[in-house]
Amino acid sequence: MIRLLGSLEGVNLKESHVSRVIRSHFAAYGSGYDFCRFYEICGRKRIGVISVFNGGAAVGLCEGAAPAFGAKREIAEFIGFCSPEFVEISPELALNRGFSGYSPIERSFFEVPPGDSAEGLIYPEPAVAFETAFGENDSFALWLTDTLRRQNLGLSRLLGYESSVLTVRFIDGGAAYIADVATPFEDRGKGYARTLLAKAARLLAEEGAFAYLSANEETAGFYESLGYKKIFCDRAFKIKEKL
Repeated sequence: MIRLLGSLEGVNLKESHVSRVIRSHFAAYGSGYDFCRFYEICGRKRIGVISVFNGGAAVGLCEGAAPAFGAKREIAEFIGFCSPEFVEISPELALNRGFSGYSPIERSFFEVPPGDSAEGLIYPEPAVAFETAFGENDSFALWLTDTLRRQNLGLSRLLGYESSVLTVRFIDGGAAYIADVATPFEDRGKGYARTLLAKAARLLAEEGAFAYLSANEETAGFYESLGYKKIFCDRAFKIKEKL
């Protein structure tokens, strides 16, 4: 059974990237918004939690849960009904065949080693960070609203070095997830992004959090070449018509 969940109080999610995503959504918005909803997956006891947020879904496993095939099938049916653009899911909760209408994305997660110093970090204007990472597109208003809310709550931040930028998407339980690392085309190859990551990781370490990021099959080799430690892998899903 999948039903609406009004609070994460008492919910013991198994520690994972997906669980941090779910908790970060709840910390930012709670359950009072139509665009941010939470559901519990129940059998004899709670099996997991689903968050549906702005066109994406995250499906996390509860500590000690052993989901049966029927629960996995119900999750797949729920995803098909909601049709989120992007799905992150604990491997234990996914059917082997994935989701109908979705393409799998193999992801590798790397811990970002702190540099010697955080000096030289800058705090770019949101419009500059967005354009550097995504170029010009019509999702800026939605991104800006979410980013500013999370920044105001101390859940996220934008950091830069020279012309490179990144987003600390969330900080949860001593883990800080870095995303949207980007450098303007004309400045690539100068080491700005590498330096930015090291300085950002140092800043986060001084605040008591380790930094990590994810890479797809095309970009994982870059972080391996830098000597970053791979800490885990998973599989996400992107709806086919959005590719």
